[in-house]
Amino acid sequence: MSFLRPSIWRSSPMQMVQLFVQIEAAHDTVDELGKLGLIQFLDDNEHVNLFQRNFVNEVKRCDDMEKKLKFFEDQVKKEPKLQKLLPDNMLSVADDDSQMDELEGRFDELESELKQVNANQETLQRNYNELIQLRHVLTKDSVFFQENPNLIEGEGHEHSARSPLLAEDQHVSEVAKQGVKLGFITGVMNTDKMPQFQRSLWRTTRGNNYVKDARIEEEIIDPQTGEETSKTVFIVFFQGERLQQKIKKICESFGANIYDCPDNSFERSNLLQKVTVRITDLYEVLQRSKDHKRQTLAGIVPRLYSWKKKVLLEKSIYHTMNLFDYDVGRKCLIAKGWTPKDKIEEIQLALRTATTRSGALVPSVLSIIKTEGSPPTHFETNKYTSSFQEIVNAYGIAHYREVNPAVLTIVTFPFLFGVMFGDVGHGALLLISALGLISLEKKLAGKKLNELIQMPFDGRYVLFLMSLFSIYVGFIYNECFSIPMNIFGSQYTLVGNSNTSTPTYDYIHTDRVYPVGVDPLWKGAPNELVYYNSFKMKLSIIFGVVQMSVGICFSLLNYLNQKGPIKIVNILTQFIPQMIFLWAIFGYMSILIILKWVVPYRQELIDPPFILPTIIAMFLSPGGTPEVTFFSGQGAVQTALLFLALISIPVMLIIKPLFMKRFHFQEVERKKLGHHEEEHDDEALYTGHHGEEFEMGEVFVHQVIHTIEFVLGAVSNTASYLRLWALSLAHSELSSVFWERILIGQIESGNPFMAFIGFGAWLGASVAVLLLMESLSAFLHALRLHWVEFQNKFYIGDGVRFIPYSATRVLSGSEDDE
Repeated sequence: MSFLRPSIWRSSPMQMVQLFVQIEAAHDTVDELGKLGLIQFLDDNEHVNLFQRNFVNEVKRCDDMEKKLKFFEDQVKKEPKLQKLLPDNMLSVADDDSQMDELEGRFDELESELKQVNANQETLQRNYNELIQLRHVLTKDSVFFQENPNLIEGEGHEHSARSPLLAEDQHVSEVAKQGVKLGFITGVMNTDKMPQFQRSLWRTTRGNNYVKDARIEEEIIDPQTGEETSKTVFIVFFQGERLQQKIKKICESFGANIYDCPDNSFERSNLLQKVTVRITDLYEVLQRSKDHKRQTLAGIVPRLYSWKKKVLLEKSIYHTMNLFDYDVGRKCLIAKGWTPKDKIEEIQLALRTATTRSGALVPSVLSIIKTEGSPPTHFETNKYTSSFQEIVNAYGIAHYREVNPAVLTIVTFPFLFGVMFGDVGHGALLLISALGLISLEKKLAGKKLNELIQMPFDGRYVLFLMSLFSIYVGFIYNECFSIPMNIFGSQYTLVGNSNTSTPTYDYIHTDRVYPVGVDPLWKGAPNELVYYNSFKMKLSIIFGVVQMSVGICFSLLNYLNQKGPIKIVNILTQFIPQMIFLWAIFGYMSILIILKWVVPYRQELIDPPFILPTIIAMFLSPGGTPEVTFFSGQGAVQTALLFLALISIPVMLIIKPLFMKRFHFQEVERKKLGHHEEEHDDEALYTGHHGEEFEMGEVFVHQVIHTIEFVLGAVSNTASYLRLWALSLAHSELSSVFWERILIGQIESGNPFMAFIGFGAWLGASVAVLLLMESLSAFLHALRLHWVEFQNKFYIGDGVRFIPYSATRVLSGSEDDE
């Protein structure tokens, strides 16, 4: 079975290794091993607090440097032109040869400089904003006072805004006529707060105020966030000092900026000129400050990601070294970890390289440790197979050295999707989408994408195969957007009899068989649904029985990889009875389906027998022979199959626990006689043991559950494959409704505009419902068929993923996703 040896079929053989590394060579050793990415280190200090480990100070130091780099990156991203100069990821960035002490000092200087620049710039921006707002206050208030005639300078009038607002010709009280002195408060606040601000003023003053506001046309930059905000100038008139205090408190609570505005037009004009000059000067200073900051950031940008790469790797190295045990006497670090068995030589070469780099006098030592613990599971995948492996891993990581379901999933998953989604047109649209994602592979790889884009991008090759199988099955169904394709010419000929008063027409079957798929004339025939339902339903049963049989065969491969006599017991009491039970009932039904397709009953003027009543009668009337049989001796064959199916149940239920009890007692006797246990095999499949204590009741109950699950599951799982027929029928009928009711209905109306609208509606419905919702539904159903119906026949799925220390994983950010 050499074809089963590649690491895609089974997990790579793993070994526990122990490393003895001198303290002066530890850093370079972990660095070289991280470049390889072949060792998953174990934590030998799991009982030690994280803050009490040997290299915690170095990790804290790297954390502080990482925070400073994050600060630099945030500052750069605020400058759009500089942000475009940043690379997409750190994997393509060159290494930085600077020492950590040198970098730490450099980061401190840059951080201090940038914080000082930001503080100065924030102060300048705040002063600039206040001047801009004051200018708008003076301008808006002047416009407001000009709109009130009683505030304009004139003869006999006081040149002050304190003059009465109401003219003498208005009906006001005598007090107002004599000149009521009004005070005012003016300022600027955010536009979105104005409605609530006016309501608060009205309630607090009980309506004894007059508010006038005007929005500032230009946006004001917030000095802290740097974002543009909309501001509004307001002026509030009131009477009395008590109201003045209340209004000021309300303005402060709403974050308004209050300005002193002269009540004389001449003074306002002079102040406006001074403010304009100050704004011009302050603008020049502010621009110089921004240019200085850009120059500082421009010097950081070319080296930012190389610094970040250096710090992240250093942090990961010291974090990994914290997992090692420190031997004080020998002044060395002792590390343990799992590694693939065939990678030992590469690791030893890396150790020698690290010793040379560090200049250590004592070389690092690697030794192999024998252990009975379950190693992590590692499958070697590439960009084509990794997506299918992740589909399997989402259910559970494979147990060490058990058969990998992803091998078959690469073919069966897109095929079952195609059975449910089979349509040439819709499959072609999916294919275009998949090819588009594949063409963007180099551009999008390694980038942080939106979740709705990341998921289809990661599964681009799954989508590609699903689209190909959809097109293939679409040719079998002979459907393109639910329309039949008469490529090779129908096998039926239209024959009419026009001699009678009422001409009749009928289709006559020729001797020729339609070359590929279903004859196009079945589409639209009166018995279309009857034909397609029968065809797809029976096909679903056959696919289900075949896939479940392959799952049982995979369990045989697991049994063959076990050690000891339990291998033979599992084959005789699990694999053979399960295969007999499945094929004695549902395999026999699949054979009857094929016989019914092959045997020409109509030519012999015999009605073909029904399959389901035959299977039911097989259980209710064993030994009986139906009137119409599929083959001679059918009754005897059915009796024998029924007997084999029934006898396989107690075989699965009883025999294995008895053998397990016997093997346990034999093992105990061997230990008493001083015999050593068999040496642990790194490439064998171990599925657990019961140690010194053997609970027969527990083992028997487990076997009862397993047997009942298989027997009942054989029925329910076979019925579950009928979802292939159901979803395929729903997809075809829904596609037909969209085509006939939305598109054809508008085209037949004769209105070109309505035909165009109908085409747009049909395309939108096809994309939204069929390509998105239906494809997602078919994907989830195919997922369930693999997880439940297929994998439960053999898959343990209780393993642990092999996660080695890898510099590539650290830099790509995948380590944070685990």
